[in-house]
Amino acid sequence: MEDVGATVFYDDEDGCLDYECLHNNVEYDYDYAEANAEKETLYELYQYCLTPSLYDTGHYLLPLLGSTLLFRLFVHTPYISDKIFHILSVVIGIFIIQHYVQESLIILVVFVLFSYSILCVPKKYIYEWGHGGIRIFLPSLLIIAYCEFLMQPIIWHKLRSVIMIMAMKAISIAIDTNSSGSNNLPDIYSYLGYMFCGVTCLFGPWVSFKDYFLLRCSNNQTYTKWWITCSIGYAFLSFVFLSISNCWTQWIFVDNSWKSVSTIFKYVIFLSNVKEILFFSYFRWLMAYRDALSFRTSHFFISYVASALLVFAGFPLSSSTIVKPLYIEFPRSLVQVVIYWNIPMHYWLKTYIFRPSIKSLGKFGAVTITYLISSLLHGLNFQLAAVLLTLGFYTFVEFQLRAMLADTFDACVASKQCAKQKCTHKYNSYNCWWVFMINFAFAGLAMFHLAYLGLMFDTSDVQETGYSYSHTINKWAELGFASHWVALATYCIYFLIK
Repeated sequence: MEDVGATVFYDDEDGCLDYECLHNNVEYDYDYAEANAEKETLYELYQYCLTPSLYDTGHYLLPLLGSTLLFRLFVHTPYISDKIFHILSVVIGIFIIQHYVQESLIILVVFVLFSYSILCVPKKYIYEWGHGGIRIFLPSLLIIAYCEFLMQPIIWHKLRSVIMIMAMKAISIAIDTNSSGSNNLPDIYSYLGYMFCGVTCLFGPWVSFKDYFLLRCSNNQTYTKWWITCSIGYAFLSFVFLSISNCWTQWIFVDNSWKSVSTIFKYVIFLSNVKEILFFSYFRWLMAYRDALSFRTSHFFISYVASALLVFAGFPLSSSTIVKPLYIEFPRSLVQVVIYWNIPMHYWLKTYIFRPSIKSLGKFGAVTITYLISSLLHGLNFQLAAVLLTLGFYTFVEFQLRAMLADTFDACVASKQCAKQKCTHKYNSYNCWWVFMINFAFAGLAMFHLAYLGLMFDTSDVQETGYSYSHTINKWAELGFASHWVALATYCIYFLIK
């Protein structure tokens, strides 16, 4: 994908690339979280958490893996026409949806047929405001509103990401068709095959229609030799992150560990009230970091599962990179986090929302509308909207402040790091210690904000139905809205020195 590294201020925060989508469909016989009253031995961790998690998840994914292999065989079978290939792609996609999220099948069929009928309407019969992606976005929003208010919360929480991926595909085709002329509208068979593609319809990610359409035209011998190795590598990484999310975070950061530590401090060094308050505050932030880490690694798990499926199905390696965990766990800035959290979604938002909006709305307006649309596509949910819009404000302020500092001091302290050979700044992290310290401080600030925002997506029972308004406010109130106050202070500093 071209230009995926461009600096922007947006991304999605929870997409369907989230372990919750999978967790709702997998039942475990052993409730590890409840049994973690005391720290288990490594053998108990292996027996009661690692083994059932990996085994049950692998068993759950087998139908998806088999369908992906069948899809790949169709891709590389020269004896079937393109029309038949698209029909078979639809059949595989409907089987996947029926098997995993059957409640969404009728809704998706109606949406896909209705969206194609809208695309077929000649432009002269559509008002100017209906051109491009808006004419598809409005029906998408209507479907999302229907699911949000009329479906059971548990069911809608499972379907949220599947419908979002479908809406993104339809909107991208509408905008591409509008910009290049109506003659480029895909025929009904290729459109249905793309929308119901069994490789991406469940966990995503969004892939362009061009990448899907050119699948049968690719003939890269080097890629053919390495696709199995790449698929296995992605699958291995996905299960590593699954074990971290499900087991290791709860094992390392035990909920009741503060009791024993606090008792030792009280009786050994006579811990004062002030120190005790500081200790309990530290513990709350430690638990916030644990929950946020568990959420992030669950996202990495689903992302690498999706990457493995893409490579396994025959998609090019250039479109298989979905997430970069190191850039998220050790970020230079929040801008870097939102770029590498979900690269295909970042590219989609940048191409179809941010760039068209910036011409008429300006930079801040484009950032706002981009995060707002991302929130609406995720569903009419207060917590998702609050986290995404908060993240949009954070990244905008950080980007503006650091860009101003970089220009003022001629130092490489901007949100996006310059290439070492192409950096034109007089001072950088390699020749000046204070530049390194500034970048290090902003990296620590980004980790602080990530712990605060990621805490919203904990592993409580509420996750099965989606997180409510009260859950969001209570979680942030427990930490004194610290991250918001810090962001406000950052904005004040930027405003004063602007």
